[in-house]
Amino acid sequence: MDDKKVFEAMESALQIEPRSLTLSSSSKNIDEWDSLGQLSILTELDKLFDGKVAEINEMAEADSVESIIYLLKNKGLI
Repeated sequence: MDDKKVFEAMESALQIEPRSLTLSSSSKNIDEWDSLGQLSILTELDKLFDGKVAEINEMAEADSVESIIYLLKNKGLI
């Protein structure tokens, strides 16, 4: 799995334009990334990684692309 798939999944979850997220994107600068958007991101990523994202407790508080990528790499998923 690579970062590109994660970006695509997050963009799909937030229903935003493809290739519009960057590492610096977060709930602070993406209007669609509200509490429902966060839940959609977690759900989409959990599907992408066959249920393994739900096991990462810190993921619920990850509010930026950078922190999500970091957690996924730290857990060996990407």
